[in-house]
Amino acid sequence: MSVRGHETLDHTADMGIQGWGRTPAEAFEEIAAAMFELMVDAHGLAASRRVSIAVEGIDLTELLLVFLNTLLSQADVTGMVFLKAGVSALEKRGRGWIVETVAEGVPLEEARERLLVEVKAATYCGASVTENKTGAWVARCVVDL
Repeated sequence: MSVRGHETLDHTADMGIQGWGRTPAEAFEEIAAAMFELMVDAHGLAASRRVSIAVEGIDLTELLLVFLNTLLSQADVTGMVFLKAGVSALEKRGRGWIVETVAEGVPLEEARERLLVEVKAATYCGASVTENKTGAWVARCVVDL
């Protein structure tokens, strides 16, 4: 496993995705990239718009699902197709966790011909955020297509 990356995982009903990195923040960025790659062929597209997002969760797994589902809903609300999400903060606050990110993308009309599949939601099926034996952080879940 490289220091940082992401991939899709075969799943009987939907699609598994995972991202990994040296920190939980990198793992969140990478799993978001895996989700976006399912949704759009971004080759040749350059992000022209940004949306700031901050969400909270009780633990890292809940935070991951809230993060991914908020990215999906904000793309719909803003009429955008996101290409990447840069995490500016991911930290424990009080009894829970918070992640702050800037999602970058293009208006839906610019990417309409490049859309692949619709991701409806990130689910708790197989969801986890863990540190493995090598010290890499791995975020995974199944998305409903």
